[in-house]
Amino acid sequence: MGSYKISKNNSVLIIIGTLIISLLINVYSSVMNSRYKLLIGKETYNSAREIKTRNESVLSLLDQCIKAKSVTNEEMLVLYKNYTVISNEYNNLWSKYKDYGKEEIISFNKKSKTLDYSTDMPNQVYSRIETLLFEYLSLEMKNHNEKIILEENILEDFIAMNNMSQSLNDFYTDFNNTNIKDVDEEKKESIYIKNEYWVDILNGINSVVEPYLNYDYTLKK
Repeated sequence: MGSYKISKNNSVLIIIGTLIISLLINVYSSVMNSRYKLLIGKETYNSAREIKTRNESVLSLLDQCIKAKSVTNEEMLVLYKNYTVISNEYNNLWSKYKDYGKEEIISFNKKSKTLDYSTDMPNQVYSRIETLLFEYLSLEMKNHNEKIILEENILEDFIAMNNMSQSLNDFYTDFNNTNIKDVDEEKKESIYIKNEYWVDILNGINSVVEPYLNYDYTLKK
């Protein structure tokens, strides 16, 4: 009988110990999940904000160049630099989305939001624009020209870029008016992180870029 009591007590201790360990693991995972979500949230918030700011600059300059029917080398360089940043930040959003929830320490983490796109094909559009602008700039500097007249193919390219930039600007405006209207600037980041709005932003950018996936952003000779 005494042996049975000891065995029973041991079983109770084992059960209690298992529950405590399980609780500690869950608490640890929860803490690490929160830290990971905060870290990735801050990085993606900065990327989303940088894309918005750079796109506004691009849109303004494209409007100006199209109206003038020309673009100077200095303006082309500014466009190139802005598109380079947009391309890098866009790729960063895609990279973070692919890695989100894959960290070993985030064993219980699941994506609460998913993209409408299964591939990262849309992010190639900005890379092609970046390459196109670099080729135009290199060609004009080689020929010692101070500006390019916007006509025919290059005018079509600039109009397509302008239309895409305007669509992205409209998306950001609608999204912010819907989700963070009248929110204090210092609170916007925390709201973005809490609601994982960066995934919605990435989805929105993909939707804007998709119609231009097959556009021929190459130098026509």
